[in-house]
Amino acid sequence: FSGMLGGGMQGMAGIAGMTGMAGMAGMSAVPPPAFADPPKQEGPGDTLAEVGKSAQEYLDVLMPITIPSGGEDARPVPKQVQCLEDGTDLFKMFDVDMHRFDSKAVKRAYHRMVQFVHPDKLGREASAADRARFTKLKQAYTVIMDDQLRGVYRQHCYGIAGSGGCAAQGHAVALSKALELGRDLRKMGEERAIVLHKASETGWTVQQKDQDGRNIRGDARRTAHQFNLFGDISSSDDDAELEKERRGMTAQQILDKSPKYADNFLERVRPILLDPKVSTKAAGGAFTMLEDPKLLEFLQENPKTVQRHLRKTRTAVKQMHWAMTSLLQHKDSPWRGLEVRASLVEHGAVKLLELIKSGIAVGKFNPVHEEEFGKLVDNLHRLYMDIFERRGQELLRAAIGAERKVIHILPESGGRLPDGTKVILQELKSRSDLNGKGGVISGWDFSLQRYTVELDKEDARNPDKLLPANPDLMAVDDVDDADDDDEEETALQLAIPKKLMVMPKNVYVDLEVQRKRMDGLVKDWCAWMKRPRSVSATQDAEAVAAALGPPLESMAGFLQEASSALSAGAAGGRDGADLIAMECREALQGARNLAAKLLGEEPEEPPAPPPLSEPLPAIVPFKAQDDEVSRVLKEAAEVAAAGIEIKHKRSRSRKKKSRSRSRRRRRRRSSSS
Repeated sequence: FSGMLGGGMQGMAGIAGMTGMAGMAGMSAVPPPAFADPPKQEGPGDTLAEVGKSAQEYLDVLMPITIPSGGEDARPVPKQVQCLEDGTDLFKMFDVDMHRFDSKAVKRAYHRMVQFVHPDKLGREASAADRARFTKLKQAYTVIMDDQLRGVYRQHCYGIAGSGGCAAQGHAVALSKALELGRDLRKMGEERAIVLHKASETGWTVQQKDQDGRNIRGDARRTAHQFNLFGDISSSDDDAELEKERRGMTAQQILDKSPKYADNFLERVRPILLDPKVSTKAAGGAFTMLEDPKLLEFLQENPKTVQRHLRKTRTAVKQMHWAMTSLLQHKDSPWRGLEVRASLVEHGAVKLLELIKSGIAVGKFNPVHEEEFGKLVDNLHRLYMDIFERRGQELLRAAIGAERKVIHILPESGGRLPDGTKVILQELKSRSDLNGKGGVISGWDFSLQRYTVELDKEDARNPDKLLPANPDLMAVDDVDDADDDDEEETALQLAIPKKLMVMPKNVYVDLEVQRKRMDGLVKDWCAWMKRPRSVSATQDAEAVAAALGPPLESMAGFLQEASSALSAGAAGGRDGADLIAMECREALQGARNLAAKLLGEEPEEPPAPPPLSEPLPAIVPFKAQDDEVSRVLKEAAEVAAAGIEIKHKRSRSRKKKSRSRSRRRRRRRSSSS
């Protein structure tokens, strides 16, 4: 039974089992003192109901404790544990920072002090003061190791500034407040444990009724494992699904999905920021954050709703933060500078979900929940504004880039089709079987004035080919002729080339690809326009809406006109591009000029299309370098050349002198002989 209880009560935050608190998670459990045991119960009845009622037999860590002083056997208090009696606060007692709490440091300090107060470590019979001192240490360890109790203690000990805060009341009052909350949590844990115990022993009967209100007989007995008592307060993580989606993605794929992650985050965080207890509505669909949001009231009224929205927000932020960190070294990353803020939001959402889980289990929320919720809402609001603005700028730049991708494939562009353009073959006389097939332009031959087209591969899994030719005979003859069909299909595939060189008149542009891209841009722009914009309390929301509303609507109109023109051109076939060329150019030009104006830039004309004739090599004018380095190198070269010339002169003179000397010697020898 204790195992079932421990597994079922993990959804409750707070105190671990000290005295009948089994199943409550959060705190490190310290065993009860070994010097006294609670009285054993005779029968198997409501054993759990009696837990905690025998505090007169031994000291309870959740009850106020006074260490007796004086007496005949009074001994000096060790210096290491004097902090238990002189009113030292818990953070100084365990030597930890309350802003950067370290549970490992608390455990080390606890084990150091327990050597001086544990009855088994004293080497003598423990007195009443020793037992009280040991329980006092366990009490301090219990409070500081639990998130909820530590938050209540810190609030009342040091106080909270602001209109909704409280004054600092010192160690004694703060400890009594924390212990009172601990006793309430323990009582709720005992009541739930009794319910689970009875359910496991006898089961629960769900009485069903018919349409007339009469009870339906039958065996409707249900045991404990059939009840999902704690499923509604679970905050289970979804890392497995996220990891499955991330597996095998390249940097370019992550970059392509980044807009989807941003839109998902903006949509998930919207219910939290637009709640009336967090913000107020403004003109033009905007919202203004409240200076003093009623977050505690929000949690108490709709805890399950807040938890559900936080789960969705946590999933969206985790995916977006992963994309940010994966694209840190990518030059085209749209998340530059937002990594730290997204990390704060992710950790804040995970932490608040754990606290909300404990609050739902207990049935009430305290100022600790409100403080953490306030931090998360502030970080969410900042990240929402940044991503909202960046997403709008990204869509405006996409509108500018759309013109450069479309106008070069329209007729009368003054050049050839760019590489990568989707085309359809037409009017091929030598290979009429290829007319109507699609392909992609992969190159242009300047000498032959022809395109190189890579033909699309046909899908081998064609459902029409899988159907039998004679369904009445269950395809018996087809089985016999399977080998012949395979040979014919192989010969047909070999006959279709992978690449083909064609003249410009033998291809026409397939506008379906650009139509889908423009439709996606229009959809994203309209969705971004409908999202609420954050306006501060000092701004005039009506003036902002009046200034931004018409330009944004005009941009949507330009994009919609271009999308409609491309749709008509794609449906028109060969002559579709000629019919919509002028209209599409005007719409894209208007979108480009307006987008540049909204971005605060000067509108630039799109670059010229690729030329039909091979461009001449660029003439690079030679300019003599007159800097200091070139001058020194020139002088060094001149000195080296002069040295080489002098060396050659010397070698020549030496040869002449050697020849003259030999002649003189020969003459002398001849005269002497």
